[in-house]
Amino acid sequence: MPKHIKRLIFIFVVFAILALAAKIYFVPASFWVYGHYRARSVTEIASDAPMYRGSHYCQSCHRQQFAEWSAGAHRIVTARGMRHGVICEDCHGPAGRHPLLGKPPPPRVLDTHKAIMYSRYNRVTGKMRVPKNTVALCTQCHEKMAGRPTVALPQIVVATHARSQQCAACHNPHTPAIVFPAVATEMLAGSAAAGKAQSAQCAACHGAGGMSLGPAFPDLAGQQPAYLVAALKAYKRGARKAPIMNGVAAALDNKEIANLAAYFSGLSRPASPAAHPLPAALARKARGEACGICHGEGGISRNPAVPSLAGQKEAYLASALEAYRSGTRKEPLMARVAGHLSPAEIKELAAFYSGLPWQAGNASSALFKVGAR
Repeated sequence: MPKHIKRLIFIFVVFAILALAAKIYFVPASFWVYGHYRARSVTEIASDAPMYRGSHYCQSCHRQQFAEWSAGAHRIVTARGMRHGVICEDCHGPAGRHPLLGKPPPPRVLDTHKAIMYSRYNRVTGKMRVPKNTVALCTQCHEKMAGRPTVALPQIVVATHARSQQCAACHNPHTPAIVFPAVATEMLAGSAAAGKAQSAQCAACHGAGGMSLGPAFPDLAGQQPAYLVAALKAYKRGARKAPIMNGVAAALDNKEIANLAAYFSGLSRPASPAAHPLPAALARKARGEACGICHGEGGISRNPAVPSLAGQKEAYLASALEAYRSGTRKEPLMARVAGHLSPAEIKELAAFYSGLPWQAGNASSALFKVGAR
């Protein structure tokens, strides 16, 4: 046999031996038992807790919260009208190994199913993570699209609804309806005549007819009654910080607060001066903010607990937004909204709403709920 043929056969034999050795050494033994699954993944998956556990699993620890959240808009109602509560894992991801005990080691790269589940939890507390990008989450059901049922699923145009703000800035994800702080019914039944007699001390800043005498003081004429009550009570308990107002409100009892709210909300307001011109782009930007959802189209609120902003003093609006942003005013909804605004945006919004013409408001909108207690 020629020498070159022997050498060629020798090379093939050596290559075959190396290939067989590599196959035995580098391929796990379980490959031959479980086919193309790597290592012990089949037994790991089989022995691990199910990824989706169902909401009944969550109720073992969160029964009270589950009952509360199931009364909200995210409850599941079947075609026969049967209610099944909320499905926690729709938003929080699979319950899997929750709650984790202690601080588990990070999963191996190959354990993809565990890596997905572990990423859902805080590895120290074992709690399931709260989705932070609520826009990406909520729009899976609520982004306006052709063919979607608008009755069962309220739809929004994301670009104009709230711009870049997160849904949780205005909505409680478990009970998404916007619910404003409760105002006792008796607080809305004050005497306008008695309020007029009490308003003498207010006139120094807010004017005898409820139209303020300086740019830093808000106009009160025609303002929403429940908002005036809430504002005075906030000054009274210190939730709003302003030395003069804190002192004035501290001396008022509930009846006097109700009287003042009835008086100022019932005052007629003169026509607004001509609006100062604003660039069209700025006007569009301001209208696109979430503000109009609560404060009404054109800055006229339809909710007695939410103030109208149209024609209000620009300096006052800017200082109020800055107070919410800094925490000087403590109101959770406004703090979340203002917290996303830059100083430039605050200035732009104040300029926009102060330039809008005033017009009489209408009754409260069904979009909002004002509780009574």
